[in-house]
Amino acid sequence: MRRKPYGARRGFTLIELLVVVAIIALLISILLPSLKDAREQAKIAKCLANVRGLNTSTVQYFLDYNDNFPFTTKSGGGTMGICSWSYGGKTNDEYWRTYSSGVFFRPVQDRPFNEYLMGVDVEPDLMNGSEVVKRTEIPVLQCPSDRYSNQRRFNQPPSWETSGMSSYDDVGTSYHYNLHALQGTNIDPWGNAGANWMKIGRALVREVLAKYSSTYVMFLPDPMDWGVHYENMNQMVGSHGKFSKHSCGFLDGHAEYLFCDTRSFGGAKWTAINPSWISRWGQARPMPIHYTSMNYNIDPP
Repeated sequence: MRRKPYGARRGFTLIELLVVVAIIALLISILLPSLKDAREQAKIAKCLANVRGLNTSTVQYFLDYNDNFPFTTKSGGGTMGICSWSYGGKTNDEYWRTYSSGVFFRPVQDRPFNEYLMGVDVEPDLMNGSEVVKRTEIPVLQCPSDRYSNQRRFNQPPSWETSGMSSYDDVGTSYHYNLHALQGTNIDPWGNAGANWMKIGRALVREVLAKYSSTYVMFLPDPMDWGVHYENMNQMVGSHGKFSKHSCGFLDGHAEYLFCDTRSFGGAKWTAINPSWISRWGQARPMPIHYTSMNYNIDPP
């Protein structure tokens, strides 16, 4: 009988190799979703840190400006507009330079929160005449999972497509000031040459700060902002890929990644409007400011 020499090496058979490959493929299929979730959890943590920094800047701004918030903007021709991003962030995409006479185009140096967010005076963009060559970045207002912007379709039907860029690249920030609570009141916000926006805003801040500071959403990410705007739509997929999960900044200064069903104006742990201003059937309207529509509610569907 022939024997193999002592110490001779034996190769793998084809079946053994296939089994090893199959085991590796199985392990990869099991581990990849976990690795993806871990990466997204890291992005959520970074996102919430951004919102907390924004909250801190807001508190300081309120102290310096008597609870006023810079949500109005004017174009060179004197036209007044209101938008959810003029408070801070980098310069808009060029699309906004000509949209509505450029009233929503807000250069980085004209956004008052940037000084508070960055801790220094913000350098203007690098320009070549009237062309922006390089925009000054405001990284604290960029969500790491921000992929698309809804801001160009606010005056369009819900079927209108999103822009092919992030909200940060589109309008300068991933996080939008909550304008929803200021709309639909019995006071015309455009009255008094537009100064009523400030009047309602100051009253809102002072009232919700006293009563609902831990639940009132001051800043909300782009998908949630869009979902609250079109109430009664389907639940929105948040920036981090989960249905109705959003990074919210609250008026008391904390930030939280939580479930927010935007088919109503609020839920168990959040509200996008002032509950004290809600008009209800059979009850006296809250005074002096109240929502004129009975459809304003914070009850889950």
